[in-house]
Amino acid sequence: MPILEHTGRQGLDVGPGEIVSVLGAPGSGKTELALELAFLKVPSHGEVLLRGINPLAQRRFFQLSSRPHDVTLLVQNAEDQLFARTVYDDVAFGPRHLGVAEDEVERRVIAALEAVGLGVGVRARSPFALSGGERRRVALAGVLAMEPVVLVLDEPTANLDPQARNEFLRFLAPLRGKSAIVWLTDSAREATLADRIYLLQNGMLQPVPAREALLTDWRRLAEAGIELPAVFQLARALDERGLILPPEGTPEAMRQAIINAWCESHAG
Repeated sequence: MPILEHTGRQGLDVGPGEIVSVLGAPGSGKTELALELAFLKVPSHGEVLLRGINPLAQRRFFQLSSRPHDVTLLVQNAEDQLFARTVYDDVAFGPRHLGVAEDEVERRVIAALEAVGLGVGVRARSPFALSGGERRRVALAGVLAMEPVVLVLDEPTANLDPQARNEFLRFLAPLRGKSAIVWLTDSAREATLADRIYLLQNGMLQPVPAREALLTDWRRLAEAGIELPAVFQLARALDERGLILPPEGTPEAMRQAIINAWCESHAG
């Protein structure tokens, strides 16, 4: 049985410990979907099930306090929501709010900081004295300290520089098999890191049969505003200049096709 399931939008499910990505262009409705999956918004179509049950089904009125804490959402630019005097207090806020004993809070905070590559030496520092990438990691640590069954990530690398983005991606690797993760992104590269991929277009979800199949229609993805790997961005620019390139292929195959087409066009 899926640990989390959305029965509307043509359906989405995620199994225990699985990483599922939802790829959508800016404005495609990813944030709305993230709020629905985190039980922060009632879906306009279908329902969201946790372990086969809709936790909000018996609620006459929607209340934030009634949502299950087994599902946690990391919003875009989550570092903007940091507020505590120290890193420790910020990361500890969630577990304390759940009534976790203080010795267990400390264990969770230390484990969460280590998981995101921040040593315990930062626990007494102000989060506002850290770099943007480090603050994003503190925000992620605060989510991890709650030890959610399902973690929903709404474009977690938005507005990070390439180095900070790559570091953030590495932090998710140890989470495989622990928390189920739903990763909403506009980056095809990030989407391919998941176990399964859904494409969000016109408010509807469509499963991608295989990760390798995602880029088979790279022109359509580019036109929709999806962020493509660099080789496909180059392919699109050359395509617009009249260079004939294959309509599909892996990044490696596209790289070789670009080289071949360029050599042929400049032969002689």
